[in-house]
Amino acid sequence: MVNRIYAPHPALASFIKGYQIVHIQRPAGAPIVAHPFPPHAVQNLSFYPRDSMDVFYHRTGQTITAPDCISIGPYISRVDLMMGKDHLIVATFFEPGGLHRLLGIPMAECFDFPLDVSLLWNAEIRRVNEQLRETTDYDQMQQIVEAFLLRQYRKKQIVTHPIDKTFQFLSDPTRLVSLDYLADQACLSFRQFERKCHERLGLGPKTFRRLARFSKAFRLKEQRPDLDWLDIALHHNYYDLQHMRRDFKEFAGVTPTLLLEEETRSLIRPYSSHSF
Repeated sequence: MVNRIYAPHPALASFIKGYQIVHIQRPAGAPIVAHPFPPHAVQNLSFYPRDSMDVFYHRTGQTITAPDCISIGPYISRVDLMMGKDHLIVATFFEPGGLHRLLGIPMAECFDFPLDVSLLWNAEIRRVNEQLRETTDYDQMQQIVEAFLLRQYRKKQIVTHPIDKTFQFLSDPTRLVSLDYLADQACLSFRQFERKCHERLGLGPKTFRRLARFSKAFRLKEQRPDLDWLDIALHHNYYDLQHMRRDFKEFAGVTPTLLLEEETRSLIRPYSSHSF
């Protein structure tokens, strides 16, 4: 499995965290396995230039084939991924609110479901996917996607607003800051702050903060299996283990231990090894 991480161009660093390229080639005859993918607070734009990928949605019980390029905005429900024999993903991960700034649409419109980005940029997305299919050089793949994003950035003249800076506090569960304080820092009333969070994040500030805490708690356990769950819970400012279990049941449908066991059994964890 190839797994590469890239930093963004300085011009894009205010709203893009970085890029990840994952390439998995399944041996001929190997069975298709469902890989659990719990909700993640970091939104992304992902290209699939090789084999398609099927996605099972636990909330609806539906399975769909993902388009060649999707934006994954706000989602709070677990999905399972069934990858093809030649699975290649070139993903861009955004700072909180960054995907809204790029797409220019209210994030609540793509809540809990991916957006087919070709609906916004049909010719451009088709051209990027063609370029990605024509190369086997991973560095070049990242450059192709970044060149596309730089073109969109220059067309839109993306700017940072005061509220965008407050999202860094919402996404860090180790920093306990009141929502009233964040609204004040964004120069907004609390009600305006909530509306802007729904527009730019697709979620209210309380739900986004809970999702970020759940996501980071699970990924810390993946990276540090030596830590016990109580250490994980306390580090992320949960009151106790039961408090953390409630978030896991809501966002992943299972307890922390069961979710970790499911992911471990899948053997391939392509999206959990980045630092975003």
